Amino acid sequence: MSLSHGQLVLSKSTSQHVQASQPRQIQTLPKPQPPVRQRWSVALTLTPCVLLGQRRSARHCRVSRRSEIIATVPVVEEPPCPSPGRWSTVKDVPVLRPSPNSSPRAVVHFIGGAFFGAVPQWTYRSFLSELGRRGIWVIATPLLTSFDHLKLAKEATEAFEKTYAELVRGGSLDSTLPVYGVGHSMGALLSALIACRTEGVPATYSERLQGQTLLCYNSQSLAGAVPGWRELWAREEFRPTFRNLAELLDAGAESGVPEVLPELVHVASLLVRSAGLEGLANTLGDGSRLSEFQPLLLQVPPLLKDLAKGVDDFAPLGSDLYSCLEADYPSNLPVKLVKFAGDAFDSTPRLEGLLKGRQGGALLEVVELTGSHITANFNEPLDLRDGTDMLGRAALGAEGPMDAALWRVSSELLSLVKTVQSFFPVPADSEIAKAEAIVRIGGLQADDFRHPLDRRQTQVLDRLPGLSAAVRQVVSLADLAIYQDNISSSVLVGERQYPKLNTMLRRACAVLDIPKDRQPELYIRQNPIPNAYTLAVQTDRPFIVVRTGLLDLMDDAEVEAVIAHELGHLKCDHGTWLSAANILVLGTSLLPLPARVLRPLLERLQEDLGAWQRAAELSCDRAALLVAQEPWVPLSAMLKLSGGASSKNGGQALKLQQIEAFLEQADRYDEARAKESQLQAMLRSTLGGGRPRTHPMPVLRAREIRRWADSEEFLQLLQERGMPLPTELLCDKEKLPLPVTDYLSQVEVP
Repeated sequence: MSLSHGQLVLSKSTSQHVQASQPRQIQTLPKPQPPVRQRWSVALTLTPCVLLGQRRSARHCRVSRRSEIIATVPVVEEPPCPSPGRWSTVKDVPVLRPSPNSSPRAVVHFIGGAFFGAVPQWTYRSFLSELGRRGIWVIATPLLTSFDHLKLAKEATEAFEKTYAELVRGGSLDSTLPVYGVGHSMGALLSALIACRTEGVPATYSERLQGQTLLCYNSQSLAGAVPGWRELWAREEFRPTFRNLAELLDAGAESGVPEVLPELVHVASLLVRSAGLEGLANTLGDGSRLSEFQPLLLQVPPLLKDLAKGVDDFAPLGSDLYSCLEADYPSNLPVKLVKFAGDAFDSTPRLEGLLKGRQGGALLEVVELTGSHITANFNEPLDLRDGTDMLGRAALGAEGPMDAALWRVSSELLSLVKTVQSFFPVPADSEIAKAEAIVRIGGLQADDFRHPLDRRQTQVLDRLPGLSAAVRQVVSLADLAIYQDNISSSVLVGERQYPKLNTMLRRACAVLDIPKDRQPELYIRQNPIPNAYTLAVQTDRPFIVVRTGLLDLMDDAEVEAVIAHELGHLKCDHGTWLSAANILVLGTSLLPLPARVLRPLLERLQEDLGAWQRAAELSCDRAALLVAQEPWVPLSAMLKLSGGASSKNGGQALKLQQIEAFLEQADRYDEARAKESQLQAMLRSTLGGGRPRTHPMPVLRAREIRRWADSEEFLQLLQERGMPLPTELLCDKEKLPLPVTDYLSQVEVP
């Protein structure tokens, strides 16, 4: 553990920092909420007042800002340091630093298509985030659509150069990483012009550029792409109308109306959350992100003004464009052209014919994929009710009616990501750097990491009247007997027995912010089958049991992750329903003959409990990740439990290639699911019948761990709420066996 500039360095591999000087955030109990109907009426009544007050406040703030600017003394800004795996803005350009769990491979200058390219961090979010997860720096210069292609090319390269220089100056970006251009649709055309070193393109940019990937290259004129363009939009008598409309939009942007919109979105978010639409409320947010979408509207007035001046198409276009490409496109620049079958807007064949004679077979690659012109723009809509997504529901085995279609489009996007990724160099082999110290998450609540599916399935069970109380009563009768069995037949972990495991338990409890009076007892039981389980219905005697077969199979770091997983059940109060599931699994098979008439009802309840169990496991996997604070440890444990190692070599570290290959099995599963017919889906469901699964499918479960490890939600918990552990719980992570020993890059600690 080391301190630098008031920050605690968590990990060499992740380079994540948290404020060490911040006080622990104290969570207060929520006040009782009024009924939903009353909250609706209050929100609707206060909305006009809130908006009016917000507008007056905005006017006052504008006056205050003017006086503040005059009195402000110039301050030298420190270079930006984007957080790994999270979008940030540098020099007004969206930047995505690679995930802390991947080795940096390259820098991508991304330019999106017309209109959508104005906010690439949102309109291409899934595509670019997948690249970031694979070790790619993304500098996505916004494209404010214009008819002048050369002007756009100049602005894009200048914006990139300023942002790139600022990141290098701040020390977060390694200047030795190769730079590649990636463009989509109009952005692909602009990228091609940039490679030709058109007027205004900085020489330093051309020197850095190592290659280009052009997606859905589109050089069509507006007359060819938009039906009735010249007959309607380009008519001379409409020019005054376009001019007036542009002036109206400019006036609206300068007024106080846009400043009211964030508050309006915030109020709408409160209303839909009160109505039970948690997913829609999370999508709307608090209105703060609304300003990031303003460029979509700001690009309209300049276009209308150009139309009013008689400009009716892009330039250069047609023969002028291809003459420029034929004369100036570098013959030694590697380029990959990606097109989709049946794309009506694609002009790749014409560019392919032009470059074939110049680039040669070694430098030109053309790939045709299944999908459409907007595959790169696919961002899966979350469930409006609970915020779950298709991949999460697949891990649970609870697909929705639209998931089959979403699965196909998602599979097409994944194929595109893999195609683009293959163009970049593979990082050199190196050992992953171990975290110097883990941190505890101050004020951690279960809902801070609970999986949305866990929340949804718990609500389903809570609707069953009287079941929770009945289960608690039944288990409380057996509580003393279970305790006597453990204390008489297992080894109780403590300071004198298994002291290392005792330290692991205490450290995991500290990270998850489990108070001392709620910490469970830990027992070791002789059993060659690797497993661990917990029971926590009675708060005075919660316990965890770990079998010796699991200790033989896993190393210390993996055992600690398993203990953290079981603690996740306690943190999330899973004990009641977990016990109900175990009782029903045994009870339905032992029913006496007269009582078997209840079996259909119990089997339906067992099915609901099985779905809940699978969802609960996803939450507990997140708890394991919070304690490990790097995904490779819980992923390695998952792989070993699935057959990736035997007890003979279980204590040995797994290779990164083994874990990545295991994760790739999830992609192959997706591809197979995307191709199946309705009959094949029914057959798959039939083959998976019988007793409901108590755990998600291992490969899909592993993917959920990796997805959350790369999410802004997880990284934000570590960076903003991480606090030092007590001295007696600190461990030298370098002495723990590492489940990954291959090629994640090493990051030096300042």
